[in-house]
Amino acid sequence: GRQTGIFNRLEALESHSDATLARVTGGGWDNAKGMAVTRSGQRSTWAPLPRGSIGALIDVEHLIGQVASMLDALTALDLPHGSLVIPAIGLDPATMISYGSVAKPGNTAVLGFGQTEHIHVNPDEAIEYDAVVTRSADVAAELVARLIADHRASPGLR
Repeated sequence: GRQTGIFNRLEALESHSDATLARVTGGGWDNAKGMAVTRSGQRSTWAPLPRGSIGALIDVEHLIGQVASMLDALTALDLPHGSLVIPAIGLDPATMISYGSVAKPGNTAVLGFGQTEHIHVNPDEAIEYDAVVTRSADVAAELVARLIADHRASPGLR
């Protein structure tokens, strides 16, 4: 995680492992991020969105880069893998989200009344593991596009 930029060299990390998974987390309660691998081979990573002036901020280009870096970190793990993978993405919580630029955060947020608390894009296709390794930015762009479409279509935002 440190070599791939998920964690910086100064962060205190906590690790946990048992019969079902191995996990490392860092960043503290307001900046929680981590990586996990399950015994079945599922690889996961999570990180917060940048902060906007109201809640979290979705900057599409920044998010694509963030997700691509996460995919790179997951594929850099020296672990057995199948020839196909099913990438997934989610947003949790999915409330108090603003859209804009990390360089110039706006002062408005999408606060929809009765908005969905969590967005988990249903993965609908398997892709070659090597495609994730060699084209992580393309895979990330597709995942982010689906996430944003689902968020904008969620109840309370229509």
